[in-house]
Amino acid sequence: MSAVQRASPYAIEMEVAGDQARRSGRRRHERKASRRGRHLLERNSELKNPPIRCGEEEEEDNLVIVDEDEGDKDEMRWFRRNWELAFGRSYGSFEDKTPLGPMRYTEGTIPKDACCETIVQIFSVQVTELKDGLKWPLHVYGHVAARDLMDHNRNLLFERERDNCQILSQQDSSLLLTGPSRAVVIMNPVTFGVDLKVKGETEAEDKVLSLQIFEYDRPAAYGSNAYVTHNCCSSKRSTLGFKLATLLDTVEATVVSAKVVGGSWLDHFRGRVVCRTASASKEDIVLLDSQDGRMPITADGEIELSRSVVSVELTGQLIFRVVASQMGDKTDVIDQAVAFFTPTVRGKSHGTCELGFCKLEVVVAWSLFSTMEDLRLQNRI
Repeated sequence: MSAVQRASPYAIEMEVAGDQARRSGRRRHERKASRRGRHLLERNSELKNPPIRCGEEEEEDNLVIVDEDEGDKDEMRWFRRNWELAFGRSYGSFEDKTPLGPMRYTEGTIPKDACCETIVQIFSVQVTELKDGLKWPLHVYGHVAARDLMDHNRNLLFERERDNCQILSQQDSSLLLTGPSRAVVIMNPVTFGVDLKVKGETEAEDKVLSLQIFEYDRPAAYGSNAYVTHNCCSSKRSTLGFKLATLLDTVEATVVSAKVVGGSWLDHFRGRVVCRTASASKEDIVLLDSQDGRMPITADGEIELSRSVVSVELTGQLIFRVVASQMGDKTDVIDQAVAFFTPTVRGKSHGTCELGFCKLEVVVAWSLFSTMEDLRLQNRI
């Protein structure tokens, strides 16, 4: 698609929104630096001019220390206020999830402006460090989401309620991601929002694990190998690591189904289902990890995947892998199988994974992207 075709009213909105986001980011950093600066100046003044005590006429000035939790809450309130001013009228509530699903152009007529896009591949989100007295294991709930300029709404990567926490241990501290629900397109910086808490004995004893907003805008690596970045998100009680990559000229791939069509999955085997792309052949995208529980399989043999959407370069390859191991010891691998898929611009591909005890049939759907058609579907233009 030509540059002229992209110079649409929506493209202008993209640029304006991007400028607003960058200005908002600068203001957040300036306010944070200002708070820290005030704290240092007040602390330095106190050291140079100690307050008069013990009945002296002058009273001690109160030193205001900004708690990091309160600072993070202030940053989140500021981001929300700016989002509502910029996008609330057109895109609804701040908490709204993206209305765009996957496989939008897998079947039917492909829009004239449909094309491959540059996307953010999200491999994992992991708690890499605990601070402020927190100890393993953690019972974690809350959400992690990405926002791109397709609709500015939350594209959830992780979401759990307080009564359905994920238990993180020092040995296994990665969040079990359930998204994105569609590919995350990087036209302008993608905003990641984190709101995670640690469950206490009572709700009043819950603690903030991480409350952060950050932007991602890394260029893609030209060549056959993706440049995988490790992005740290540090707060008062934790450091989170986001493993991300920017991929060029991709199509959206949705694992529609993975079904046992021969034999049966044995109850005492745990299961792990992952995808990789040829450009990042050492990085797993976890679609399902049953951990120390039974493999979630329906009565008709369908494996209930936690995550299903990934992105693949049109000239690349999608690698689907299923691993069976003994319950209680994921290193004791019983068997594994791989299926390879060549991307297409539309339609579905079928593959099989042959394990010693069962056979899986895997279906992958492919789709291009169409910014203008997506806007029309949402009545934005």
